[in-house]
Amino acid sequence: MAKNQLDVEKELKSEREAILAQEKVTITIPFDRNNPVKHQWVSVNGQDFYLAVGKPVEVPKVVADVWQDSYNRTIQAEVTMEQFNEI
Repeated sequence: MAKNQLDVEKELKSEREAILAQEKVTITIPFDRNNPVKHQWVSVNGQDFYLAVGKPVEVPKVVADVWQDSYNRTIQAEVTMEQFNEI
């Protein structure tokens, strides 16, 4: 049976509530000269979070983990690209 719009909205709301109920941690997203934005977007299970850059922000641990994983992969990709440029 297909879900109706109200059921989907309830499911999304409960997912967001579950994320927000998690342990909070403080992170600071560093400024990036190549991408000078004031906020970084993080999405966890369809839930969007816009985090301030350069300021300490308190977020659910899963949001911090997703951001850190993305940041680590970006740094690794930049290192790999630099190695190819040296060839």
